[in-house]
Amino acid sequence: MAERLGSDGRLFLIPTPLAPYSPRAWEPQRLRDMIAPHILERLRHISLYVVESEKSATRFLSRLLPQESFDRIRMVLLDEHSTARDLEAPLAALKEGTDCAILSEAGLPCIADPGAALVAAAHRENIRVVPLGTDSSLLLALAASGLNGQQFSFLGYLPVQDDTLRRRLTTEGIAAQHDSAARIFIETPYRNARVLEACKESLPEKLHLCCAVGLGTEEPRVISMPVSMWRSNASAAPQEPAVFCFGLPAMLEEKNARLQPPRSRRA
Repeated sequence: MAERLGSDGRLFLIPTPLAPYSPRAWEPQRLRDMIAPHILERLRHISLYVVESEKSATRFLSRLLPQESFDRIRMVLLDEHSTARDLEAPLAALKEGTDCAILSEAGLPCIADPGAALVAAAHRENIRVVPLGTDSSLLLALAASGLNGQQFSFLGYLPVQDDTLRRRLTTEGIAAQHDSAARIFIETPYRNARVLEACKESLPEKLHLCCAVGLGTEEPRVISMPVSMWRSNASAAPQEPAVFCFGLPAMLEEKNARLQPPRSRRA
C-alpha cells in the first residue's frame, strides 16, 4: 500500500497518562515511568504542540523534557471552541517540514477529542499522520483516520460472501452519512484486496475511507481519503493485518473564525 506523502513534516498523536494530576502522582520520575521510552524520545524532538489546554500541556511537558527542549516549545490551542482557521498555523508548519504533535488532556488524541479535525486536514494535504501508544489497533486507526472520534462503532469482521458484503457496506455507508459516526472493521490479510474493492464500489463517494497498517510499529502507514479518490487509486491492497475505517471527516466551524499563531512557552 503506497503512501501519499507531500511534506517532510509529520503529525504525531501522543497519548497522555490517564492518571489524574496530583503533585505526588505526577512527580517527574513517576510520570516518566508511565510513558513508553520511544514516546519520551519523540517528545524531546518536537517543538510545536497542538493542545486542548496550555496549562495542562505545560504541566505535563515541563516534567518530562530537559530545560533546553522545553524552552523552545510552541503551542497552538485546539479545543471545543476552535474554528477551521485555527488549523492554519499548525498546517503551515507541517507543510514547511516541521514535525508537530497533538496532546490530549488525557488518553489518546482524537478519540472524543477535537484534534480529529486537524488529522483530517493533514490527510487532505498529504501529511503523514503517526499515532503512538496504546495496545488497541482499533483506536490507533480511528485516531489517525481524521474521522469522527466522538461517535463510532466497531463492525468486527464483515460478511465473507461478496454480495452480502456489498449489501452490508451499502447499508452502513448510508447510515454513516446520516449519523456521522465512524465505522471500524478488520479483515484477514488475504481478503484485504477483495474488501477494499468492495468498499470502493459500495460506499458513497462523499465518505472517507481509511486503511491503516503497521500500527504499533515504528513505521505505521495510514491512508485516509474520499472514496472517490480511492476509486482512482491503483495502489495494491496491503498483504498484512489492517484496520479499515469509513465515515465523514471531522470538521470545525468556519464562521466566527479566529487565527492563533503558535505561542512560545518558557519555564
